[in-house]
Amino acid sequence: MQTWAIVVAAGSGARFGGAKQFREVDAERLVDRAVQTATRCCDGVVVVLPDGTAWDGPPVVAAVPGGATRAASVRAGLAAIPETAEIVVVHDAARPLAGDRLFGAVIDAVEAGADGAVPGLAVSDTIKRVEGDRVISTVPRDDLVTVQTPQAFRAPLLRAAHAGGAEGTDDAALVEAAGGRVVVVPGDPSNLKVTSPEDLALVTALLSLRSRS
Repeated sequence: MQTWAIVVAAGSGARFGGAKQFREVDAERLVDRAVQTATRCCDGVVVVLPDGTAWDGPPVVAAVPGGATRAASVRAGLAAIPETAEIVVVHDAARPLAGDRLFGAVIDAVEAGADGAVPGLAVSDTIKRVEGDRVISTVPRDDLVTVQTPQAFRAPLLRAAHAGGAEGTDDAALVEAAGGRVVVVPGDPSNLKVTSPEDLALVTALLSLRSRS
C-alpha cells in the first residue's frame, strides 16, 4: 500500500526554550534523523516547519509551513500528500530515536486491517488523580498505556477525522472520535520525546551507547 509520512517539526519549543527539533545530537539535527527514518520506511515524506523556515535538510517531497496547533500542522502536511496515498504515518520530529522497526510495526498493523496503529508502553508508575495538592483517587493502570509516534492511519480516515478542524492530543484521538479502530503495537522505551534539555542529554547518551554496540 502506498505509504506517506508527515514529520511534524513546526513547534516553537516553548518548554525547551527554543525550537528543539533543530538542535543537533551527534552532528545531526533531531528533525533530520526523523526525516531520514521516515524516508527509509515510506514512499514519500512531507516535513511541516515553523512559518518562514526554509528546509535545508535531507530530501523530502514537500516542506510546508505549519499552523497554530499540532493538529493544524498535521492538516497542512495532509494537504501536501497526494490522494493516491493509502496510509499516512504521522511522526514528531522531537522523537529522533524512533527506528525502522517501529515504523514498520504501525504500517503493518494498518495493512492488516486496522484503521490506525500507535506504539504504546505499559504504565509502570502508580497514577493518582488530584485536586490541588489533595489526592482524590488512585487510577487503575492495568489497561493504561503511554503512546508514542510514529502513528499510522488509513489515509481517507485520517483526512476525514481532520476535516472539521478538530483538535486533539494526537491524531489517534481524532480517528478514535471519528469511530475508527485504533490498535496498539509494542512501543520502544528508547523512543524518547525531547521536551527539555535533560531529555536531549539522555538522547545523546543513548546514541552514544548505540554507536558502541
